[in-house]
Amino acid sequence: MASNNTSVLAAAYLEASTDFQQRVPDPTQHSVAQVSKFLFSPMNRKYLNEFMDIFVNRIAGQLVHQRVFTNPLKRRREDILYGTTIQEIALNFVKAHAFKDDWGHREDDLTNLLKITRPDGSVAYHSVNRYDQYPISINRTELRGAFTDEYGLNNLAAAIMQVPYNSAEYDEYQIYKQLIAEHEANHGFYKHQLASAPMDEATGKAFLTAIQVYADKIQIPTALYNAADADVPVWSNADESDQLVLYITPEAKASLNVNTLAGLFNVELADIKYRIQVIDTIPVPGAVALLTTSDFFVCADYDISNTSFFNPQTMTENFYYTVMGMYSTSPFVPAILFTTEAGTVVPTVTQAVTGLTQTAGTPLELADGEVVVPVSLNLQGTLSGSDGYTVPNTLAVAPDSALFTLTATTGSGATATAYELDPTKVYVDRFGQVHIDAETAAVGYITITLASTSTYLNPDGSTSTYQASGTVYSG
Repeated sequence: MASNNTSVLAAAYLEASTDFQQRVPDPTQHSVAQVSKFLFSPMNRKYLNEFMDIFVNRIAGQLVHQRVFTNPLKRRREDILYGTTIQEIALNFVKAHAFKDDWGHREDDLTNLLKITRPDGSVAYHSVNRYDQYPISINRTELRGAFTDEYGLNNLAAAIMQVPYNSAEYDEYQIYKQLIAEHEANHGFYKHQLASAPMDEATGKAFLTAIQVYADKIQIPTALYNAADADVPVWSNADESDQLVLYITPEAKASLNVNTLAGLFNVELADIKYRIQVIDTIPVPGAVALLTTSDFFVCADYDISNTSFFNPQTMTENFYYTVMGMYSTSPFVPAILFTTEAGTVVPTVTQAVTGLTQTAGTPLELADGEVVVPVSLNLQGTLSGSDGYTVPNTLAVAPDSALFTLTATTGSGATATAYELDPTKVYVDRFGQVHIDAETAAVGYITITLASTSTYLNPDGSTSTYQASGTVYSG
């Protein structure tokens, strides 16, 4: 409901300084005409200026609040208080190392203990990049005339603030859409190809199925669904409210509601585990929807102000609504673009194993007479990438693991006989080292053999078993 002049003046009067309240007639006790006469007196310009400042900066915004267009894509982080740049850091996982409870037996133990290990990661910088100003002028004659109409000040407030507010919000809406296009150009989305945009029950169900699949997939850490140049694992926490956001075109949403969900017992699209945000267009060819998190947009206000000055030559009050802010996107959040264009082809690396070798090192005799024999495995094979993908040098044929079997004989030549090993005295530890206690090592003419057996999946789906064996100790 519109506010009359008395209500507007009373609100401004309460916001004003003590000097203003002592000098200017109280609008709740005097007529609007008396207040107007005082404010527009040539000797009271400073009170009129104060009224204009309060009226525009504090009252007008409240009066036109219900009629202001608000950017529906708006996502805000905390205001930027210091500097003009935000540094966003995403760290990679730390590679696990085998726990060693026999520290001191290797030459590199001390070196590794003192080694500094820093996690790998990526950094993105976001800077203030919007400096927009929206000017509007109000003539003093127009302001004087507003006092003569019961709702004149209310209408004048709308004229002063509604246009610049709406203009700024609409421009910001376009900026958010442009950020999607720039993210595609600078980083690239992970794309899921749809056979068709939702247009009937079949295509709608296929679309909803894909969305729910990815909504679950991105809860597991992976670098697959974030920006192509940000090779760090990212994920979405399903238990956090308002975490997942689905940006969808009006055409796709309408088709789902009418052709798909209506046939599923009137299930609402909003009942699915993500927030729905309609966007009139997604500025990427073939795009139908974008599934991401609420952290995708990196936007923050730097400075928002409304300043003015009086131009005596034209007898106008010139207002300048200024918006400064940061507008960017994060490369460190999962973002899946559903499109009718070609989807993202994920390269795969296929391993073909050709053999397994086993090498025993020089036995090391400990102070208590126990003998430790280091054993290393080497898996042979090839790595090939799909669709012309070049396998990076950081990948190797792996893992070098096997099922170990220990056997022993005593004596030599024709007199050699099988020797039953006590597993508590002769065993292979988790590092592939054979431990032989002093009592067993003292047995004359003993030979201990280690057989390594591994089974691997072939590229055609079949399995092959590889075996290597050799003497690890003879004494």
